[in-house]
Amino acid sequence: LRAWVVSICHVIGLLVTDVNDNPPVFSQAVFETVLLLPTYVGVEVLKVKATDPDSEIPPELTYSLIEGNMDHFLIDSSTGVLTIKNNSLSKDHYMLIVRVSDGKFYSTAMVTIMVKEAMDSGLHFTQNFYSTSISENTTNITKIAVVNAVGNRLNEPLKYSILNAGNKFKIKSTSGVIQTTGIPFDREEQELYELVVEASRELDHLRVARVVVRVYIEDINDNAPVFVGLPYYAAVQVDAEPGTLIYRVTAIDKDKGENGEVSYLLKEDYGHFEIDRGSGSVTLKEAFNSDLSNIEYLVVILAKDGGNPSLSASVELPITIVNKAMPVFDKPFYTASVNEDVEMHTPILSINATSPEGQGIIYIIVDGDPYNQFNIDFDTGVLSVISPLDYEINPLFKLMVRASDALTGARAEVTVDLIINDVNDNPPIFDQSTYNATLSEASLIGTPVLQVVAIDADSDNNKIVQYQIVQDTFNSTDYFHIDSTSGLILTARMLDHELIQQCSLKVRATDNGFPPLSSEVLVSISITDMNDNPPVFNQLIYESYVSELAPRGHFVTCVQASDADSSDFDRLEYSILSGNDRTSFIMDSKSGVITLSNHRKQRMEPMYSLNVSVSDGLFTSTAQVHIQILGANLYSPVFSQSVYVAEVRENAAPGTKVIHVKATDGDSGVYGQISYSITNDFAKDRFLIDSNGQILTTERLDRENPLESDIGIFLRALDGGGRTTFCTVRVIVVDENDNAPQFMTVEYRASVKADVGKGYLVTQVQAVDPDDGANSRITYSLYSEASVSVADLLEIDPDNGWMVTKAVDGGIPVKHSLIPVYIHVLPSETILPSFSQPQYSFTIAEDTVIGSTIDILHVLPNQGALYSTVNGELTENNKDGVFIIEQDTGLIKLDKRLDHETNPAFHFKVAATIQLDKVDIVLTVDVEVKVLDVNDNKPMFETASYDAIIMEGMPIGTKLMQVKAVDADSSANGQVTYTLAVESELEKITEAFTIDSNSGWISTLKDLDHEKDPAFTFAVVASDLGEALSLSSTTLVSVTVTDINDNAPVFEHEVYRGSVKESDPPGEVVAVLSTWDEDTSDVNRQVSYHITGKKQLACFFPKTSFTEELCMCPVSGECLAGFQLNYRCESDNSKLKREKGSGCVCVCLSACLSLWVILSLISKINAS
Repeated sequence: LRAWVVSICHVIGLLVTDVNDNPPVFSQAVFETVLLLPTYVGVEVLKVKATDPDSEIPPELTYSLIEGNMDHFLIDSSTGVLTIKNNSLSKDHYMLIVRVSDGKFYSTAMVTIMVKEAMDSGLHFTQNFYSTSISENTTNITKIAVVNAVGNRLNEPLKYSILNAGNKFKIKSTSGVIQTTGIPFDREEQELYELVVEASRELDHLRVARVVVRVYIEDINDNAPVFVGLPYYAAVQVDAEPGTLIYRVTAIDKDKGENGEVSYLLKEDYGHFEIDRGSGSVTLKEAFNSDLSNIEYLVVILAKDGGNPSLSASVELPITIVNKAMPVFDKPFYTASVNEDVEMHTPILSINATSPEGQGIIYIIVDGDPYNQFNIDFDTGVLSVISPLDYEINPLFKLMVRASDALTGARAEVTVDLIINDVNDNPPIFDQSTYNATLSEASLIGTPVLQVVAIDADSDNNKIVQYQIVQDTFNSTDYFHIDSTSGLILTARMLDHELIQQCSLKVRATDNGFPPLSSEVLVSISITDMNDNPPVFNQLIYESYVSELAPRGHFVTCVQASDADSSDFDRLEYSILSGNDRTSFIMDSKSGVITLSNHRKQRMEPMYSLNVSVSDGLFTSTAQVHIQILGANLYSPVFSQSVYVAEVRENAAPGTKVIHVKATDGDSGVYGQISYSITNDFAKDRFLIDSNGQILTTERLDRENPLESDIGIFLRALDGGGRTTFCTVRVIVVDENDNAPQFMTVEYRASVKADVGKGYLVTQVQAVDPDDGANSRITYSLYSEASVSVADLLEIDPDNGWMVTKAVDGGIPVKHSLIPVYIHVLPSETILPSFSQPQYSFTIAEDTVIGSTIDILHVLPNQGALYSTVNGELTENNKDGVFIIEQDTGLIKLDKRLDHETNPAFHFKVAATIQLDKVDIVLTVDVEVKVLDVNDNKPMFETASYDAIIMEGMPIGTKLMQVKAVDADSSANGQVTYTLAVESELEKITEAFTIDSNSGWISTLKDLDHEKDPAFTFAVVASDLGEALSLSSTTLVSVTVTDINDNAPVFEHEVYRGSVKESDPPGEVVAVLSTWDEDTSDVNRQVSYHITGKKQLACFFPKTSFTEELCMCPVSGECLAGFQLNYRCESDNSKLKREKGSGCVCVCLSACLSLWVILSLISKINAS
């Protein structure tokens, strides 16, 4: 046997129709040109050009000027030609913004025009101007003039151009011949054209010559006379004499000369009337018989021009013959207009007639009102509406009104034309009450469905009808489109019987009136079915989460699919195609439930992407399931060092990097993300730490400040689950030579005998430098810039002398200070007194009372010395006068309060001055006063309050945080111990926390429960060990217990019941489920829902995996009348429950319930 395979190919052509979805685009973003002066109105400056990528219909582009000096320029909206509007140009350049629009989109471009004076070219035309003429209406291309420019070099070509040619003239560029283009002229529109012709050299466009060519348009007789002041009406007395002027008509002719000269004549001989040929005056030619009364003649008048051939026009002149007794109307006829919706009894016109005899007039309507819709007041002549009007029935009334003399009965009649204005009082009416159509679901987009037609009885714009599909809950406008003008309904997208079997849409017809009126009609469209549907997942991508500690068999997620073909509903089978490495997951082929398999490895990858499929036996669909493995917070962050040491230079600019610390966390994901913070206020004011652990300065530091020379920064590292760790960074501030040496006194004085030998110690100067190291090493020298040498001074003047001493430190750059030293040189025989001791040292307590005597200083022998303190430039050198000495007695007293913590010791000099034989002997001695500490300072916490975070369920003994207080006192007075403060809830606090009395570390004493106690606040007391009196201070500690997922969600009801109609659309809410979870954080309370039952899964689905609304897929009549769904909700994480051992077990946090859904089946009864 031989098998033959036959294949058939079809070529399918798809025509893609264009829509306007692209803006027009200029050929250039910027157009530039040079405009030479002088110029003229209408001269073309340049032409902008734009194109539109939409090509289905040639685009109609509109150009406009939107910005710039538009008083000087015009742009042709259709061609884009820019011309001169006003040639009074005062600027040297102009910048314009032009826009081009296709009616929907637009683009803009810039036009830059440089204005320059034309350079002297040496060229000039043979005439100062040219003049020519041409007849109007000529369509032939005609030569009208030849211009010629001279002054060019031999064999140098010239180029001629018309700067404002428009579309009716052109010039030959080499010969200067000016021609018409064949477009006819109309003299009545424009009688004179002034063309600006330019002659230029080919290579030099700035050297030009220009001349004006005047083209006069000659007139031909192409306009007939036209009567003005219409309509005409006249009346003449019956006894009027021949020659009496009855009326004068006027006609005008737009032509010129004889063609515009108008003459008048009567169409025929009317016996009694004649007309003046030149003036149009109608006069009485023959007298009337005296018995004529209320007779009307209709005279036809002709107006002819003098052209050859002559053109003419005619008009009717009604002439009424009246006698003296007849009433006379104030107008020959009356005209008025009124809206058809005018209110009843509204006056619309006042008619007035007078009696020659002065009698009263009676008015009546004698004709033209068959339905008595109008009334005229018999006395006043006011015409009003008394019955509704309808423009659609009668748009015009021609009433005959009679005025009668109340005494003689003489009467006259006048015509009243009443024009009824249409108002929009009729809505469009469809020609059918409903429309029905049947359409296959395979119909292509744009397939005509049917045409609706509505007719509006109004007129003009009020009868123009526009159609639209009314927006409804089924989004009919997404599936169908209606031509707004014709009412033709077409498909707007591909249809699907499985989604829509019957579509009912409303079509609205709206007229163009104001306000617009509309009507609606129902259009029913039946969609016929085709078997063409594969099964479809309700999501293309599923997102799921599972803890890395979840046990084997743990529920992961459930995928669901539906098949629009009802016969395949129970045939769907699910499977995992790929991505299931090492068979970590298994899938139930009927329900689509994915669980952890028994083969899962202990350590899973952070993310799995499974490709799953569903098949109905013929068609197959696929989806992706992304499963994220959630890490558990098993590890606390750990710093690489418990103590870091870093150096930073004093005076370093804010933002200077100090050190980079790093903490690591064995967890992954959010639990492995670490944030850093500084816990002590002193360091927090001077440093900051960023998210990467980099510590930076926030202000300049001063090493000479005792508090800033060595700073401790206490750091906390916090992971995403609430676990913390701490470390200390010791920052040593490196010295910078920013202080000059400071002498211990403001001056030095000494006395020396004149006969002392070389090398004799006269006095000693002392200076200190608060800097460190080489920066504080001081070198002394005599100030070299002194005006007189010290040696010379001493040699010349044996009585006294002075010198300036210079103290220089060893820093870079060098800093120095100067101090004057006064040396008194005494005679050799002088006996020098001295203090009783070479130096004095005293010790007093810091709480010594002001005014207390310290001690007394003596000079031996006592020769009436005067004592004084020599204070220095530093506080410790008695700069502030803490100590004073009595001038006569040498008694040292305390004059100001002492503070051991600020100045533990003072060093200063006391001078004694003795006058001996008119020579001052000056003695100095060093005095030291040591200040003993007393317990006068409380311990001070490094921060006003402490905030700590701990995760619930942490092991007992977990360190929470360290509080630290510093006491400025010394020895036992400065030693600090820590306790928990006694308060009302102390028992609750002491059951949960303990504090190390020496280190200040706070630890847990029990397993904390966030749901029971989400936060604690308690006080910590820091006390010193003062012997006589212990001082203390208190700080507040706030502890936040963070939530973990240790509570399962719970359904609020054991059973839920819902109902649904089989006609309900997909997405209809069937039931709303409600759960509660004792956990408080959003992550731990976020519940995901899954249907896990195996029967009729595809009929229902959660709106999203995290919603509480259960929705439905398409339901067919073959579904069971009632069925039960197993419904599961679970948290995203698993609780890690710590047992007595060191391991952890996973507790599945989920809840299940039963949901009964009752289907209400709606019977469809066809009316027979």
